[in-house]
Amino acid sequence: MVGIKDVAGKAGVSISTVSYVMSGKRPISPATRRRVLAAAREIGYVPEPGEHAARATRTHFVALSSPVHDSTSYTNYFAYFLHFLRQARFHGYETLLLTEENGGEQLARLIDTGLVDGVVLMDVNMDDSRLAVAAATGVPFVSIGLPGADTGIPCVDIDFTLMGGGIIDRLDRLGHSRIMFIGGKHVDYERGGGANYLVRLRSALLDNARRRNIRVDEQYTDEDDFDAIETILDMAMLNGDTAIVSQGGPMFLNSLVAVARKNGIRFPADLSVISAGTFTDPIGRRLRIDEYPLLPADLCRMGVDMIVRLMDGEPWRGDRVTLIPPVYQRRGSLGAPREPETRSATTPGPASLAATAPPWNTRRAGSLEASPPPAPTAANSRSATTPQAHPYDPTTTMRSSNDNKGADDDLFQP
Repeated sequence: MVGIKDVAGKAGVSISTVSYVMSGKRPISPATRRRVLAAAREIGYVPEPGEHAARATRTHFVALSSPVHDSTSYTNYFAYFLHFLRQARFHGYETLLLTEENGGEQLARLIDTGLVDGVVLMDVNMDDSRLAVAAATGVPFVSIGLPGADTGIPCVDIDFTLMGGGIIDRLDRLGHSRIMFIGGKHVDYERGGGANYLVRLRSALLDNARRRNIRVDEQYTDEDDFDAIETILDMAMLNGDTAIVSQGGPMFLNSLVAVARKNGIRFPADLSVISAGTFTDPIGRRLRIDEYPLLPADLCRMGVDMIVRLMDGEPWRGDRVTLIPPVYQRRGSLGAPREPETRSATTPGPASLAATAPPWNTRRAGSLEASPPPAPTAANSRSATTPQAHPYDPTTTMRSSNDNKGADDDLFQP
């Protein structure tokens, strides 16, 4: 096992110098600091948990590493950034924002300069390259977002597994047996193993739907592709889907509602809709779409409080992973299916439904019949043969600090 002595030998310094770099107990010249940290990363040295202490020289800067991609939702991004900035200022810290897509290299260079007292990761992928930098460094790290593997870094996030279970439970109790899941761009589910919250929520939805014998059709689209949204909505109606679960953002919901109104589709009389793992405020309230929102105020408050304690030299106590329960906001877009459904081994497909297609499908039904959606496969549809009891605690409740305090809000109750 690689130890501090190996780092000292690689960097050509004393063991005490390595210790001071890692703990921050004494100031070390920038050049020596960079050499020690580079050596630690090269040979794979990982400091022991709790090794960080309050730094002798504080900069009162905290780094927020949140990469910007072509598919970044600016609504979500700025909500998190502004809440983080405000909480950091409350604790007397300025924020240095890092936005490089390959954030690991940028992060390593910044840490080597000694400009920041701590680092918070955001927009965390399941296999995130920044985690390797965090493992061998002289400053404390916190992650807002749960990576795929346990890295020893304190993490805080919404319990998206619980959220997925809650959504399926609500739909099941209303009587829905075939639904459509609409995700965003494929790249967000693939880059670095996928954005952690998108992957976790989707997996929970599919797993719980399979246990409840609810069939799921999957579609992915860009938020601003109006024509694609129109085609997907037609598909949902022709397939016999009675509810849509969307991971799209405010622009997608705006387009979805516009297309539905254009074609005379009513929510929830003709189709139920729920937005999940999104931050649509205030558009979600204006459109009256039910939502399990992201909680930037809560997560940033907790994340900043955690990193401040670590930068103050407090040893970490308790679990490394903190998950907060999701909050359900009822706005009136969920209801019972448009017609009674029976659970069976076979579900009518587009061809049989087209014969009795409702008026809103008349305009596009011909084109969809000529090129119907592919038959459901394990990759795009989930069903089960034996419904199972809901595994979640029905007593779990939480009110978010940034939750709308109106009468349309309903705490999570699976």
